[in-house]
Amino acid sequence: MRELHFTATAFGLVMGATTLGSCAGALLAPRMTRWYGPGPMMLAALALTPLTQIPLLIASPGRSWQIAIGAALAVQLFCAAAAGTTQRSIRQMITTPRLQGRMQAVSSWLTGGSRPFAAPLAGAIGTLHGVRSALIVGTVLLLVPVAVLALSPVRSLHALPAQAPDPGGDPPAPAGVPAPAHEHAPLTEEGDGP
Repeated sequence: MRELHFTATAFGLVMGATTLGSCAGALLAPRMTRWYGPGPMMLAALALTPLTQIPLLIASPGRSWQIAIGAALAVQLFCAAAAGTTQRSIRQMITTPRLQGRMQAVSSWLTGGSRPFAAPLAGAIGTLHGVRSALIVGTVLLLVPVAVLALSPVRSLHALPAQAPDPGGDPPAPAGVPAPAHEHAPLTEEGDGP
């Protein structure tokens, strides 16, 4: 806001545009996954993300740059939402039901655990070398997920995987066989729901 002289209204409009991009990415992710396959779609979304930082890196004060930054950030969050919802779906499909909680905990730890280190590092770079230098470092770091996915077998995944079986759970009942008795146990307290 200081360097590009954004007014509070302009900043609010830019942030609003970015949230619309995020919503559109989440809503269109299933369709894009069917069209292009989850691997190629995620790889393209992650590869496009660093490019959306360019307007922010070269911007000057002025309304046209505010519009360019808003549009670029909307595309960035579109890509993030489309790739994020798809990769979470894949993770849930290939993880057995008993390990879903652990899988989500590890994912949250990996993504959230870096923040206490990233924030002071970005602040130090910004203080010592300027805001643009910190943004350039952040933009370069956006290439890491692209490289990880490009080296992964997921990059060539053209359909969502089948749901992982639960080796420790009950096997699926054959057609026409009633479910185990514990699934039909009566409710024990008033207000209990299925």
